[in-house]
Amino acid sequence: MMESAPMFQEKPPKIASQAAERRTAKRHMSVFLLAKVTTEDRQSLGRVLNLSQTGAKIETRLSFTPGDPLVLEIRSDLKVAGTVRWVAEKSIGILFDKEIDVERFLSREQPKLRREKPRAPRYVCDTDASISAEAEKSVLKVRDVSLSGAGLTGETCLNPGEDVLVTILGLAPRRAKVMWSNATGIGITFLKPLDFRDFDQWLEEQKARSRQAKSGAPREG
Repeated sequence: MMESAPMFQEKPPKIASQAAERRTAKRHMSVFLLAKVTTEDRQSLGRVLNLSQTGAKIETRLSFTPGDPLVLEIRSDLKVAGTVRWVAEKSIGILFDKEIDVERFLSREQPKLRREKPRAPRYVCDTDASISAEAEKSVLKVRDVSLSGAGLTGETCLNPGEDVLVTILGLAPRRAKVMWSNATGIGITFLKPLDFRDFDQWLEEQKARSRQAKSGAPREG
């Protein structure tokens, strides 16, 4: 009597297929993304070294302990909340609160149907900037700054489209273009983005100035 062939011989086991999918979801992809790391009232530039659907490895200057919550922002339309799982000397591992679309986070393409164009993460600050244009020179307050531009507050007659030379306290002078203006200030975009290393160091200096101001200690320089 011939032995019957096993049922579903040519179909792979469903359990094995599901296990493979889980392994794929957990697998981390080596990347190098710049991102804003925010927790409570602290903010810093971070570098995403590994990324998966469920978590990431990040290099950051901020101090964390396992269990701390944070928000990771690649750009204004790509944000994800998470929890610190482990801490090393210069990096942390985080678990996202919900799974992400890795391809979307890595893509440079921007949504075409959005009314507002996604922008680089903005860092809140409180410092001065001198603005030089053909018809005006003024000192404005820096409300926020990113690698690609800044928001400035104060009275000015500058209009969208004008080219300016901007010097933010602590950063080298750089050329920029006015993108918008209203009664409270202007928004500018740098013609050449800031170097992330210089910007990272500048953010640290801003935090030191803020701590000195709160403690009443005299500022250096």
